[in-house]
Amino acid sequence: MTFTPPLISAATAGILIIMQVVLMITVVRARRRNRQSLGDGGHHDLLLAVRRHGNFAENAALFLAGFTLLELAGGGRIGLAVLCAAFVLGRISHAIGLSMPKAVNRFRVGGVALTVFVGLTLGVRLLLLALSQLPL
Repeated sequence: MTFTPPLISAATAGILIIMQVVLMITVVRARRRNRQSLGDGGHHDLLLAVRRHGNFAENAALFLAGFTLLELAGGGRIGLAVLCAAFVLGRISHAIGLSMPKAVNRFRVGGVALTVFVGLTLGVRLLLLALSQLPL
């Protein structure tokens, strides 16, 4: 058995890391603008920047671990690439939605929907793949 590097997961990781840094920079800028070192100080724009960054961080690492495990276990590269792309699009959409004045909007809802779809699909695929390869 030869080792195939998880290149789809690696490319996805690169994209997600860049997105995380961009979101982090928006928090830093909002903190400087509002002269707020810790917390949000009641500044709505800072609260939104912190939530965009936090929500991304809450999801990205776990999903990336799942993508990598699926790729290493031979879960199919085309399907994995589609899941990774959908996750990235969902996270972009969600961040855009959290940047809008109206809290409930199509970008935020679409981002959540894509993330939930990818999460359920990824979880089921990992579970089925693991169960199919366990010795009975």
